[in-house]
Amino acid sequence: MLGVSAEKVVFYEHANFEGSYFTVTINGNGCYNFPSNWNDRISSINTQGHCIIASENGDCTGKSERIAPGTPSHSHLSAFDFNDLISSFKLCGGGGEASPPSTVFPNPPPPPTSGSDLWRLAVSEHSKYRRRHAVPDLRADNAEIHRTAQRYADYLANSDKFEHSGNKNYGENLAYTSIKSKEEAVVDAVRRWYNEIQKYNYNRPGFSMATGHFTALVWKSTTHVGIGVAWNARKNWWVVVANYSPPGNSGSGPNYRENVLPPSNKL
Repeated sequence: MLGVSAEKVVFYEHANFEGSYFTVTINGNGCYNFPSNWNDRISSINTQGHCIIASENGDCTGKSERIAPGTPSHSHLSAFDFNDLISSFKLCGGGGEASPPSTVFPNPPPPPTSGSDLWRLAVSEHSKYRRRHAVPDLRADNAEIHRTAQRYADYLANSDKFEHSGNKNYGENLAYTSIKSKEEAVVDAVRRWYNEIQKYNYNRPGFSMATGHFTALVWKSTTHVGIGVAWNARKNWWVVVANYSPPGNSGSGPNYRENVLPPSNKL
């Protein structure tokens, strides 16, 4: 009977069953609280064919969602407005005390210098162009920037919108593309952002809507990039969000001369 036998559920850090994950095999019908380092971090759930109730707060309190076989968007919790919000869960249809999880298999966060394959790809593509301008490669070892970018990509894809977030903490580039895979979407987005170089006037440095993506990409004092990619099923395109820290390319004048350098070599 569901809720009495051992049930296995897999929780993932990112959408589409990607990123770090852990598996819980739980006996009984009580509430299971996630370890503190997993609170408000989960973006997709593989219920393994079971029915669970995921809750916003510990002890299965606060806003909750019933996620059962046949429920859409297990792999994309942003469809429920539940991305990075879950702190506890229980099996459907029961009460009482849960036994401690019999097995928890953590997948450790990726090494700080590498990150996920998508993170590495974002760094590689940005650095390919930044090296033309003799500015340092970006880093991908700040997971919060990636989470911010992914949350906003999910929001844009699921709300069918395409607009800047207004986040003042990070710089931001947006793109959409109907290209085949999310990896190709990242490559295509970074290439198109960089191609705005054709409109940039080094003799009159400063911000322009026509070159804002380019200047954010090559901004010398920026050190970190975060990447988010989500599929918009209505438009049949990928939404790509890149966040940059520290943010640059605002205003005009000396900052642009110091941070947007002319290319020194060919690709």
